[in-house]
Amino acid sequence: MDTLIKIKSSANGLRIIMATEGSMEELEEALRQKLTDGRKFFGNAKMALSFEGKELTEEEQDHFCDIITECTDINIVCLVDLSKAADSFQHCIRTVSEEYKKNDICFIRNSVINQEFIDSEKDVVVIGDVHPGCTIISEKSIYIFGGLYGEAYAGIRSSENPKIQPPEDKNDEVHNDELHNEASKQVILAMEMAPEELRIGRLCYQPAKKPRWGIKPKLLPQIAYASNDKINIEPYTKELLKRITE
Repeated sequence: MDTLIKIKSSANGLRIIMATEGSMEELEEALRQKLTDGRKFFGNAKMALSFEGKELTEEEQDHFCDIITECTDINIVCLVDLSKAADSFQHCIRTVSEEYKKNDICFIRNSVINQEFIDSEKDVVVIGDVHPGCTIISEKSIYIFGGLYGEAYAGIRSSENPKIQPPEDKNDEVHNDELHNEASKQVILAMEMAPEELRIGRLCYQPAKKPRWGIKPKLLPQIAYASNDKINIEPYTKELLKRITE
């Protein structure tokens, strides 16, 4: 039983290492035993959490998080995928650094707070979070080195109201298609993607419901892009960004 689950603490939080050969029932029982025995040791600390070893679905991760909150007083603040996070973060930083050298960006060196409204004709780079109630509009792309919790609109001209769907101009369909195609090349990237509202060009994205156990999504860079007349949000990779922007 002891070999099925290993729990290791680190500066970044708590690592739950699961034996790949264990069944879900065996792993659940072993985890409950480990957590119950160490409840006083864990206390009520706020921790990031990673699951390692056995591959888990989103539903299985939700279930194990429920067990952790049930058997301990730990406050889980986020999930981290250690297998992908480091490389993704580093490549994101390099990508935006290259953009910054072009001097064709709107660079914001702090979090966007207090209902702030950012409107730019250039790419927008934020080193911080975009808080709820705040809005960023860019005619190009938006890169957020933090959490996106407010509203973000890429590929939107400053003269447009992003909350109003522009009417189709039947007399200028070719021009409209050109504008839409250009807007669709823009992206929105964030370290944590939890927007109140998100739009790329004329396409809107409906945010997913928050996890029922109340912790944040995985801390992996995600990128929103337009494809086949809808917005997709996927984990960031350099290959994906290259494919989108070419």
